[in-house]
Amino acid sequence: MPHDFRSLIYTLEEQGQLLRVGREVDPEYEVNAVIKRVQKSVNQPILFEKVRGARFSLVSNVFGRRDSVPLSLGLPKSHLLAEMTEREANPIPVRRSDQGPVQEVVQVGSQVNLEELPIIVHSEGDAGRYITGGVLIAKHPDTGVNNASWNRVQLVSDDKLRVRMMPPQHLGRLHALAEERGQPLETAIVIGAPPGLMFSAASKIPFETDELEVAGAWQGEALEVVRCKTIDLDVPAHAEIVLEGQVLPGTREDEGPFGEFTDSFVPVMKNHVFQVKALTRRRDPLYHTIFAGGEEDLRLLGIPIEQQVFKHVRQYVPRIAGISTTGFVFGVVIAIHKENEDQPKNAMLAALASYAWIKLAIVVDDDVDIEDAADVLWAVQTRCRPDSGVMLVPGVPSYTREDVRAMHSGKMAIDATLPLDYRRVGQRRRVPGEESLDLRDYLGDQISAVLSQR
Repeated sequence: MPHDFRSLIYTLEEQGQLLRVGREVDPEYEVNAVIKRVQKSVNQPILFEKVRGARFSLVSNVFGRRDSVPLSLGLPKSHLLAEMTEREANPIPVRRSDQGPVQEVVQVGSQVNLEELPIIVHSEGDAGRYITGGVLIAKHPDTGVNNASWNRVQLVSDDKLRVRMMPPQHLGRLHALAEERGQPLETAIVIGAPPGLMFSAASKIPFETDELEVAGAWQGEALEVVRCKTIDLDVPAHAEIVLEGQVLPGTREDEGPFGEFTDSFVPVMKNHVFQVKALTRRRDPLYHTIFAGGEEDLRLLGIPIEQQVFKHVRQYVPRIAGISTTGFVFGVVIAIHKENEDQPKNAMLAALASYAWIKLAIVVDDDVDIEDAADVLWAVQTRCRPDSGVMLVPGVPSYTREDVRAMHSGKMAIDATLPLDYRRVGQRRRVPGEESLDLRDYLGDQISAVLSQR
């Protein structure tokens, strides 16, 4: 199984899933324009071999499809959330090595040249070039517990970046602890991280839990790490690129605007300053970028949210068929094997309470494809009884970003399950042979032609 980023890319290419762009592309808008079009059509991983002004290749949409997640972790598709939950409870300590591919090239101080990296401008209106595929690692100053998180990073110069981070996010809490002591927070930005660490960084793991150890648990073996060259941190030995540095105390600078995952702009705000001390990398690194709010971003955000919902709902509904953040990560769809009329309500309440961002929970029967928004809407429109199947919870905040907090007030849940008394009359029809049929046997290259035009 592909335990490092590069191995996952090779595996996807062997399976015929990786797209390659051989022509030179502009890092300002063009890269993201292609990524967006790909996500709206074939939705496959894409590698840009030549980015203008940069030395190295760029890859994106690695997790655009849900199937890439269990593949990358070596977990079963049908029980992904249950298996992740079981493994999370048994973290695996890291395995330290003296050397690793991520330190084949070491640049310190004035040797650092971030222009070599294909750092792109994502959207019209952005303040500049942003790193969006970096996992930030820091550790608790007293306990030594490692934290990993996703944070947008604005490029300022070769030795300075700006980072969005603040409490209650764990990285923000760690910086606040260091800042109280007048100390910088040593931090590493890992680009092309192992898949287990990517999902650990996006997870809702408790503050006291070491996220490098959970990454090992999720990938089924210890995460191999090496010590940074200029700071006291461990980083994945088989990552592609690491930026070593420190987040300064008592220093804030204007950062933004940036078009974030809600498909709107975060305004200019005072954010933290990251002082770059070193860059280490493979000789030929793959630079990972993520289109904020695109298929890959929502998958990386959504899977840990789904797991969090799963942990709560299973306490009240023992037979969960599946959970999905179909559509967007502020809502969740839960498919259950319904046994009594109380279970949908219990699932709705548990889901809304499981994670702050959840403002909409929809419960459906196990015959609904929860990855298909149209099928979910079909269930809402044909099975929900609005006079008794809709639950409103007023005044409860969900997404609490300062400038839009008031807009995200209140929560709602919908019971779109078929009443048990109507099971026979409401049974869905099926056409034998449909699922196993391959349209290429009938339409050949016409299917590929249609997909390429989407």
